[in-house]
Amino acid sequence: MPLKQVDPKSDHNRINNNYNNEKMENIPEYEEFLKQIKINMWLSGIPYGDRKIYFRFFATYFQLLLMIVLETSFFVSKISAENFLELTQLAPCTSIGILTALKTGAILQKRTKIYDLTERLGKLYQNIYNDEKKINLVKKDLVLVNFLMKYYVVLNVVLISVYNFSSPCIMMYHYFRTNELIFKLPYAVLVPFSTETWLPWTIVYVYSVMCGFVCIIFYTMVDGLYFVLTSHVCANFSVISDTIERLDRVTVNHLANIVKEHQYILKLGEDLEDIFTAANLFNVLVGSLVICALGFNLTKGSWEQFPGCILFLVSVLVQIFMMSLFGENMLRESSKIGDAAFLCKWFEMDEKSKKTILTIMIRAKKPQQLTAYKFSTISYGSFTKIISTSWSYFTILRTVYTPPEVSHSD
Repeated sequence: MPLKQVDPKSDHNRINNNYNNEKMENIPEYEEFLKQIKINMWLSGIPYGDRKIYFRFFATYFQLLLMIVLETSFFVSKISAENFLELTQLAPCTSIGILTALKTGAILQKRTKIYDLTERLGKLYQNIYNDEKKINLVKKDLVLVNFLMKYYVVLNVVLISVYNFSSPCIMMYHYFRTNELIFKLPYAVLVPFSTETWLPWTIVYVYSVMCGFVCIIFYTMVDGLYFVLTSHVCANFSVISDTIERLDRVTVNHLANIVKEHQYILKLGEDLEDIFTAANLFNVLVGSLVICALGFNLTKGSWEQFPGCILFLVSVLVQIFMMSLFGENMLRESSKIGDAAFLCKWFEMDEKSKKTILTIMIRAKKPQQLTAYKFSTISYGSFTKIISTSWSYFTILRTVYTPPEVSHSD
């Protein structure tokens, strides 16, 4: 029986096809990272790539602002020592609404720069996607951010659903237990009419539910942009670091192009900082207060609020941690450029190349960073500082708080 001849070329093609199929399964296309963000932007009335702001943005944004005014009015009307616990229960929802409005407004002003940055990163990602070595280098981080984008939205939708639909459940439970009908709203608001009958309660309830989902659309849109754009800038820093580390006297002729690429990524990092510096500041300022209030509610509040508080706290902690994680990644990946320059075979190069390598090392001593309007660098350190500040506020609240019934008995 004659032996079957093997075509090396066809075998090589088969290996390449297997690699490409595996890559397609594990590494998302660039558009997949932006899929949820584009959906949110379209729903918000500011479609991706469109310089025009549509009427539905003004309608939904005004709806959110009006809800904040109603919540704030109720909060102000309840300010007293006797209502201290109730005020801390109201603070998280009101604070998140204010935070969402501020972040959305800050991002809206930068939308042209966002579109430009996103398109540039898309072109760079295509170069990475078509290179086996590069894609393996950044595969883990990019798969993680794609996974995060899917479940971060799910977490926040579950959170807002619990808040929105817990009120009817509590009403039903209270009615079957005591045979008394109470009209409970998901968010405490001050309106110029009574909500103790079905028609006005239904109107305010439906409006509150709509505002809750509008808030999540804006909130996850801004955070999603931050996660995706920051991860891709970090991926390009990682690729440049690997390229520099592999330099020797044979490949030193690529050094000039590498320097240009490094400068280009640094410029993209500066654009990223300019886009999100205000949003990061709002996150840092509001984060500690929200965590403190939620922790206080968990220890002093009623059992009906426990599920919502837990989900709310998890969502806030995840958001602040991911903000800090990507900020830390930016510091680490941009700093690795200097380490890579030191580890390459610079000692085999000519004098001009050695000076260029030294220049790269000096520049890398000042890593690219994301800040909260220059007041604080976004990193693991900022996360621990937020948690520490929240704990300090929490201990103060527990120390000064006296339950109303205890005060009355005294």
